[in-house]
Amino acid sequence: MLRAEELLDSYLQIAEAVLKSTRRPMSARAILDMAYQAGVVPSHLHGRTQQKTLQARLSEDILHHRETSSFYRTEPGQFALVEFLNDPKIPEEWKTRFPARRRTRDLKRGDALAVRRSFVDRFKNYVEEFDDFFKSADAEGALAYMHPDEMAKRGYCSAWTFSIAVRHESFLAYRVGRYRDDRDAFANKRSIGFPGALASEDASLFSDDPLGVKDCAVSVLVQDLDLSFATFDNDGAVRPTIDCVVAVETDSDDLDVIIVVTWQCPDWFEPTTRRLSINEPHWLIAAEQYNNIDDFEPWSRRILSRFADLKKRGSVGDADTYRTTGGISSV
Repeated sequence: MLRAEELLDSYLQIAEAVLKSTRRPMSARAILDMAYQAGVVPSHLHGRTQQKTLQARLSEDILHHRETSSFYRTEPGQFALVEFLNDPKIPEEWKTRFPARRRTRDLKRGDALAVRRSFVDRFKNYVEEFDDFFKSADAEGALAYMHPDEMAKRGYCSAWTFSIAVRHESFLAYRVGRYRDDRDAFANKRSIGFPGALASEDASLFSDDPLGVKDCAVSVLVQDLDLSFATFDNDGAVRPTIDCVVAVETDSDDLDVIIVVTWQCPDWFEPTTRRLSINEPHWLIAAEQYNNIDDFEPWSRRILSRFADLKKRGSVGDADTYRTTGGISSV
């Protein structure tokens, strides 16, 4: 039971106290409403959008602390206490964790792959073969693993995988939420791929994929599309394939190295909004030319524009041709 004489001094303390009292999942607004009714909110916590602040605090805590966080989501915008998971009095339908949204800026933790910008500048107007690009970069000493905060200071660009899910003649597209990526060039834009950060632990000296690109792509697809690793490891399963490398400039003068990876979805796969941490998932017909290309974020815009150029020249006709010829990089 909440008591007015026990003023709580942070948003997370308030959320924990209210959830302990109600023993059920609640939205940030409902948590604050109950806290104010109980008189446990101190006067220095004020503002017109406190529910948004509370939701952001809860989301950040779940994202950064993951298994050690005291909170989890039962569905979008509904929060519960981890202690509920082991409580037999809590209904089972409240014990399923909803996958946390992945902020693009938070994907890189620890040392990540970077490419010297002076090297990337030479290739930013071209589509490159993966092996050729990274072998040349390695030969020139232009590759390094470093903390993301150090890259721009030291003259390096981030390297990303960008996994595209392909089904028959379509790409899976979605709209990028502002929580997922709040940069102006990305927020609320459509995208055809799922970004992944190449970390130092992905690299392997004993693999035909020494940078760990395919393993990184699988991990991204498993998390973002709510799949299991068995989807890619079973007999006959199709693993992602590396298509090409493009360098993409954004409005903020960032230059990113994008490794385009495609995955041929099995026939049973169909995205659902309930389990995906993405907005408005939909299938995009690959053979169409889009007049609203500016509705896409920069990485997708670059790839779709390249695909449209190839189609105009008669090099690519549809997604089946795209698959059988090896993707964008094959022509």
